[in-house]
Amino acid sequence: MSADAISPTDAPLRPDAPLRPDAPGADDCAPSDIALKSFFLGPQAENAEWLRQIINQVFESYVRWRREVYPDDGRAISQNDRQSSEFQGRRRHFERELLDLLARFESEVPKYSPRYIGHMFSETSMPAMIGHVLTLLHNPNNISGESSRVGVKLEAEAIEALATMLGFFNQGDQTRQNSQGKASPRGHFTSGGTIANFEAMTRARSRMLRFIARGAQARERGTLPALSLVEAAHLGWARYDALRPDAPADTSGAESDPLASDLQAMNPFALAELLGQHFAQPYRGPVLLVGEHKHYSWVKGVELLGLGKEALWPVRLSAEGTLCIEHLEQRLNEAAAAGRPVLMVVSVAGTTELGAFDPIDAVQDLLDRRAAALGHHIWHHVDAAYGGFFAASVDSNEAGSALSEPVCHALKAIGRVNSVTLDPHKLGYVPYASGAFIARQAREYLAHRIDAPYLVFDEEARDPGPQTLEGSRSAAGAVATWLTARTIGLNNQGYGRILRRTLQARQRLEAALGELAHPVRMLPASSNLLGFCVGAPGESLSTINARSEALYTRFGPQGAGDFFVSKTSLGLEAYGALLHPLLTDWGVARDDADTTHLTVLRLSVMNPFIDAREMKLDLSRAFAQALSEALDALAKEGMFKGA
Repeated sequence: MSADAISPTDAPLRPDAPLRPDAPGADDCAPSDIALKSFFLGPQAENAEWLRQIINQVFESYVRWRREVYPDDGRAISQNDRQSSEFQGRRRHFERELLDLLARFESEVPKYSPRYIGHMFSETSMPAMIGHVLTLLHNPNNISGESSRVGVKLEAEAIEALATMLGFFNQGDQTRQNSQGKASPRGHFTSGGTIANFEAMTRARSRMLRFIARGAQARERGTLPALSLVEAAHLGWARYDALRPDAPADTSGAESDPLASDLQAMNPFALAELLGQHFAQPYRGPVLLVGEHKHYSWVKGVELLGLGKEALWPVRLSAEGTLCIEHLEQRLNEAAAAGRPVLMVVSVAGTTELGAFDPIDAVQDLLDRRAAALGHHIWHHVDAAYGGFFAASVDSNEAGSALSEPVCHALKAIGRVNSVTLDPHKLGYVPYASGAFIARQAREYLAHRIDAPYLVFDEEARDPGPQTLEGSRSAAGAVATWLTARTIGLNNQGYGRILRRTLQARQRLEAALGELAHPVRMLPASSNLLGFCVGAPGESLSTINARSEALYTRFGPQGAGDFFVSKTSLGLEAYGALLHPLLTDWGVARDDADTTHLTVLRLSVMNPFIDAREMKLDLSRAFAQALSEALDALAKEGMFKGA
């Protein structure tokens, strides 16, 4: 049976299913909303025939290409070969194994469905899917142009599109431009946000060692005899160039610094001893400042770089659950007083737990003030793996972006920072695995380089190979992102419109949950993530957490499958400024000496069709109904009767 013959939408619904009252037809949709429907296969594979045509077109083009490149070589597989018993036997075996594989994947989590509101993935767009499949057929390795003539060029174009979305080409000051007056963001695609964060750390360290090397030389020569280690580590490019007689006129290309190379080649113990001698103070290594809501990749990163977990200095969170500016400033002062250079300050755009946005604008303002007052130029990285694509929704003056004013200010400030992590495989609706690292200035991107003797890198073509931590890299993520940027658009009317729909869907979910008779406790939300728990006044925190765990069993990947959610734990120490007032307001008993966290269910409202007006079922109210029934069932079983 063909996919078009299947009509799940015609299946009968349960009598008490929450239907949409007077659900409008497709003709009542705004043209812009109808256009969005052309970007996705659809919850019931409504665009299956069109997608099949496109896939056939891609495959036929690929077959034709293979036959036309060297047509006179002759065929290696003859008709007799294909008809032989050995060939046919292998073919039947392959087809049997494929059928088994297809059957196994039918039990996969249905992430394409609007009913999936669990982790940070959802439907993939058709342009991304096609770009991914096309690239898999050609199988380019984006380590260099030698193995990827087209892929590396498309990657550079995709990075430019992402950099434009983030505002790297919108800044007027000359520090964002090279000597020819052209904006110079550079970057590459990675396997995900974790590697992209590592890319930022290695470059920040390479820049820091360049600054320290020149500072040590200036101190030794008497040019800056009183320069401290912290001052040298945060020298800034202007002073660095002034201290370097061989400074290149064009800083948009690769540049070497023998002094820095010597430091980078040393083992950490010898480096500490040498710098201690040069600056007449012990060198204990740099620190990295990041909020208590950090992604766990930062813990991995300081370990991999040999800095130790001690180098990860946490910054307290505010009452909004975001980076506390006052404590960040205190941490910066503490690092300077301790003689510890700051490798980087990390802001988060779209936290893993709650989708919150740090005040990136205020963080950059603080760092700019310190640069002006103290001469300390500190690397500012934004981990926008999840929330970076929301920048597409603030590129116009259109009212009602559905994002709060502080979030809009934070997103607009990304163009001022040193580097950014993005995950197209999240809100870019691109297949896994696709992350991206982008630096605002080419010279900071190029600060880290390792060559391979058996590879030829074309600097003019911007081969990324010497700069990437990963060696072999598929071009699939880059091409998928390139095609989505060209078709959907990384702007207010493309991705911006899709993400606004998800924000509106989250608001509808909040409203539906708020109408329940059960005491649903929702955490503040600033994006399309929603965290909540259920707790009656007077209940203990441990009881609320146990109820969340029981609900996760019902709605998790091993549950009944009506809806899929995720869960997370918010530490009371890390999130105290946010949680303590909420727990007091909810009337939670505070005698749980052993309870150090709040467990919440987390909804990632990413699917663009969760609030589609043409669907029979009101999915927001259907989820609220399913939650209510689950709570009633728990109470009937003698568990958690208070809620």
